[in-house]
Amino acid sequence: MVHHSPRHSYRDLRFLIQRSFEGITGFGDRVEVDGKIHRIAEGIWHDNYWFFMRGRDLPSVRTEQAYVLRLLQQQHDWQRGPESHDRLVREAETLRALMSCDFAHPTPEFVCFVKGDNSEPIGMIETALAGVPLDRFKDRPTLKRISQVAANVHGMDSGLFEHLPNHNTRTQHIQSRLDAIDGDLFAEFPLADQVRDWIANYLPSDDQTCVLHGDLLPQNLLHDWQSTSDSEGVVAVVDWEMAQIGDPAYDLAIVSRGNQKILGEKDGLQMLLDKYAELSGRKISLADVRVHELLLILHWLEESWREHQKPKPNGHGSEYYEAKLQSLFRRTVSCSV
Repeated sequence: MVHHSPRHSYRDLRFLIQRSFEGITGFGDRVEVDGKIHRIAEGIWHDNYWFFMRGRDLPSVRTEQAYVLRLLQQQHDWQRGPESHDRLVREAETLRALMSCDFAHPTPEFVCFVKGDNSEPIGMIETALAGVPLDRFKDRPTLKRISQVAANVHGMDSGLFEHLPNHNTRTQHIQSRLDAIDGDLFAEFPLADQVRDWIANYLPSDDQTCVLHGDLLPQNLLHDWQSTSDSEGVVAVVDWEMAQIGDPAYDLAIVSRGNQKILGEKDGLQMLLDKYAELSGRKISLADVRVHELLLILHWLEESWREHQKPKPNGHGSEYYEAKLQSLFRRTVSCSV
């Protein structure tokens, strides 16, 4: 019996993988994991492993391909429940949609769901992509590559992604993120209340939404020099679980996160915006991004405040995020005056 727990034995993982491949078109009836299963960097929602497959009738294109097993984490209460399961199913549909559209970057191929003892999906298997995460590079060319990916993601036909959560306007996206914050936070932190009022009165530079990756961090972008003769290489895009339809400024705020430097560049955010405008033909203002950065920190402040009401809290205290909120809000207001 295979149980979904924070700690998986490699024997159970091997069985889980091989059971998941049974009956999958293009793999034959008798396939097994070839060699070791390797743990790779985990995310907030997944434990991740890569491996190869072998089989007597398995085509060479399949034996030479590496695969990634992504299992839903269930260690904490906030990781359990229908939301993580729903994101898993949506991500599989997103990967299928990406295969059917003319997207400019390599993306993983969805292979199959991994199911637990109750036949409910607890993870997925997808193809692995070559490349080095962009978070290892702190320079201007990396900001250019991120801008290019953002422009290409936002340029896709949203009609192909009707399964994604959809904000009809950028204003609605902002309001929904504001509404998701517990009202008690604003009573506890006067600064948060002041920031909320400023955001509530803000209108984006236009109200046109687009497809968003939703987690456009450099570690989700893989730079591969070996697959092309182009000296700049190819950038693959992974981890589409947070994809949605909404405000393009949100994706850029995920990159900047309210930091004064982005990838070591003091004017990194402005560089990102300028290159994005050049590549996408769409101008996103600094204030547009600041709104979503402020919302990110408000959510982090709320999480920290709740966490530090527990007997044994983890992570930074609320004063840490309150200071970050104060610094960012001061910069935001000074630029918008």
